Amino acid sequence: MVGLMEPEKRERSRVVMLGMSLAGLLILAGGLTAGYIGISGHLDQKSPPMVTTGIGTGKPAQKDAESTVAKSDPAGLEDPTGGRARSVKMSSRDLQLSDQQRDRLRGIVANAGGPKVDVAGFEMMIGSAIPEKTPMADLPPEVTEIMNGFWGDQYLMVQDKMVVVDQHSRRVAAIVSGIGK
Repeated sequence: MVGLMEPEKRERSRVVMLGMSLAGLLILAGGLTAGYIGISGHLDQKSPPMVTTGIGTGKPAQKDAESTVAKSDPAGLEDPTGGRARSVKMSSRDLQLSDQQRDRLRGIVANAGGPKVDVAGFEMMIGSAIPEKTPMADLPPEVTEIMNGFWGDQYLMVQDKMVVVDQHSRRVAAIVSGIGK
């Protein structure tokens, strides 16, 4: 009798393992289907464009923004823990400039002859790090007056956007679009 039970137990074990394998495959297939459905909504041309980080494309993920910390605390030094860099990033807000202020900035930047690049080698977001090799120039004093801050900082032009860079942390402190031609 004991010899007859062994094949039954083995058969039951095979059935259980087969059932578990099928259940696992169904779960996997369901997850893949859900992932496809989630992605396919972004592939439709009628869907809104996906957010881009702008890394290396020259297309900013953030437009017309500024860091209140970089703007109002130009003497703030970076500490070994990266506290200033975090503060610059966390204090991002929309930039509010009048058409008159933008016109004045355009004239100043055109006459200043600062560095211009077609493609940013960094993420164009407030608080993003600027690589050491990126060319920059001192921000003209007239710009600090118009923007009411950013004393002693630097800048560069990326396409038509002026990117203000915090002098102590080498982080993006402001992005002003529509300034360069």
